Amino acid sequence: GSVTGAWELNINGPQGALTAAAALTQDGEVVTGTIDSPQGTVPVKGTLKGKALALTFSVDGPQGPLEIKVTGDVDGDTIKGMLDFGMGQADFTAAKKK
Repeated sequence: GSVTGAWELNINGPQGALTAAAALTQDGEVVTGTIDSPQGTVPVKGTLKGKALALTFSVDGPQGPLEIKVTGDVDGDTIKGMLDFGMGQADFTAAKKK
């Protein structure tokens, strides 16, 4: 399976539920793209090995850039995983837009 396409993310964040959109392109095990967050659109990059997705992106936080790590399991048109903000975590689900 490929993660190439548009994804809708539902994040159970520390301040409540958030939604975000991601556009991903997969080339072999390399995944690149963008994620639209409340802080704007930021580049995302990482890998997909088997069903294991690992991505990183940065957002501008109050103390400067904050690197966020995303880990998830891809199952067809859905992803379930965790976001690691460094100081906390949030679980998320994502669904590929048809």
